[in-house]
Amino acid sequence: MATKKASKKNNHPYSTPALSGVYREPPYEYRDSSTAVVQFETDAQTLRNLVPEPLKPNKDNFMFVSVTDFMSSGFGRYLEAHIFTHATFKNRVVNYSIYLVLDNDVAICGGREIWGFPKKLGRLHMSMTDDVVSASTERGGIELLKIAVQMSEFAKPEELSGSAEWITRKYIPSVSLNTPPDVDQLTSTILTNINIREVYKGPATLDFGNSPADRLIEIPIKKVLGGFYYRADITLPDGVVAHNYLK
Repeated sequence: MATKKASKKNNHPYSTPALSGVYREPPYEYRDSSTAVVQFETDAQTLRNLVPEPLKPNKDNFMFVSVTDFMSSGFGRYLEAHIFTHATFKNRVVNYSIYLVLDNDVAICGGREIWGFPKKLGRLHMSMTDDVVSASTERGGIELLKIAVQMSEFAKPEELSGSAEWITRKYIPSVSLNTPPDVDQLTSTILTNINIREVYKGPATLDFGNSPADRLIEIPIKKVLGGFYYRADITLPDGVVAHNYLK
């Protein structure tokens, strides 16, 4: 009797729990999401410590803090604060994710497990009053960060510096303390179908709070360089392993 070849794909759902996985497979479509982002200059050694080899930090020591009101298929609606920087990887400019806080467990689990985004659960607020967009993030009853951008003038989409490519460090420890991590790699994901609906720019403010659980205060803010507020559509697809530290 002939036997069927075993399938390379098992019958387990894309995510756990098997009874009803917490997230589905990508891509994820985002529509009309609103973002306030502040650019600042930090200390060169701090940035070097935050950006792992083989990535090279940008020479201007620029970092960014954004807060976004996301509208997504698959993840739903959520607010997300994101600390990131520009870096160079294999002679191309990329964005490197350093720290994220958001208020949606589906997006936290999917972001960490699929791409490796360093996400934590928190509570966020974002509002627009008069000509100022402001946002704040809290964890443990402590305000971790606060940003504000004045919508002084219209800007062009190309003024939003950066790249469509996002690099994260995906790290999953082993269940055994005596063995190397199960996963330690850089992942690369390139956003697609980017449509910037409108962009404003203006002066901005940024403050980090002092918490024993989230030590953002250790990131020096040498100079706040301004900010943007924009609305956009994007597609978040799957990615590739760009570098494997275990090989």
